Amino acid sequence: MKEINVVDIERFREIITSCGRIVIISHTSPDGDAVGSSLGLSRCFKSLGQPTTVVFPDAYPFYYDFLVKEDDDIIVASECADEAKQKLAEADVIVAVDFCDPSRVDFLKEDLLNAKAKKIMIDHHLNPYEKDFDVVFSDNTISSASEFVYWVVTMAFGKEIITKCVAECIYTGICTDTGSFSYSCNSPTVYLATAHLIEVGVNASAVNSHIYNSYSRNRLLLLGYCINKRLRIFDDMKMAYFYVSKEDQQLFDAQKGDLEGVVNYTLMMQDIEVGALIKENSEGVVRISFRSKHDFNVNEFAKKYFDGGGHRKASGATSIYDFDKTCSYLEECFRKELLK
Repeated sequence: MKEINVVDIERFREIITSCGRIVIISHTSPDGDAVGSSLGLSRCFKSLGQPTTVVFPDAYPFYYDFLVKEDDDIIVASECADEAKQKLAEADVIVAVDFCDPSRVDFLKEDLLNAKAKKIMIDHHLNPYEKDFDVVFSDNTISSASEFVYWVVTMAFGKEIITKCVAECIYTGICTDTGSFSYSCNSPTVYLATAHLIEVGVNASAVNSHIYNSYSRNRLLLLGYCINKRLRIFDDMKMAYFYVSKEDQQLFDAQKGDLEGVVNYTLMMQDIEVGALIKENSEGVVRISFRSKHDFNVNEFAKKYFDGGGHRKASGATSIYDFDKTCSYLEECFRKELLK
């Protein structure tokens, strides 16, 4: 983790404490880090007496419902687009969390950029879009946006701002974005933050159970189907990938988030060093997730061939091709890079 600029912290504190309406927005297909960092930050602001709304471009998986409290003000824009757009237009401050480029909020991109509010970014991805933001906290060496939120708010407002309900959200984001502390967690800062979260009352085993022991029967069957029928292994490249069409998902009545984490199974094989998941949504849009064990930089790979990006060992992209073409193109691109 890099040193956080104290001038930025002062500016952040000044903006938050002097404003009226705050909107926190995160990326499309919100994962545990997006949900945890957004809700944790929202509760910090509300404890300061600042009215705060969280906007997600589309729905988060149901197994993060345990984090949501009755007084959380959450808008899912895919279900309430006009309300989400109005909140952005009326906001005094917009805090963008867990994304580095406005395109990650999908159809809300122009509403975000055109809003007259002061804008703050808290993110841990490469190449942040800084042009329209008043304060940018960006560090791709940090474990998660949730950990970043922890350090920003404690530096700005003191450790007492981390209550149990804030800590549960932040812990969830750290836990999910590090694969339960199995990657992206080489810095001692993540353990220092986590120790404090446990100290204020987080039940780590209970949170982990909510996240990982709440699979529906169909989700488990879909996982088995992927491993048995939709896994391609290339020993010469030490690479493997899953390919899951919309028809495959319909067979198991797949719900939002049912394929989350599936890509990580590729790296569980002893001799596989690079993995991917190609998935097609109900509208035919094809998304790709990339993972790497050792030296191969999937961020550079995703950017070079698919105009994607993320982190060195975990990245993603949207394909311009249909599902079948994406599969063949992926194999072709990996052969170029892995068999040099």
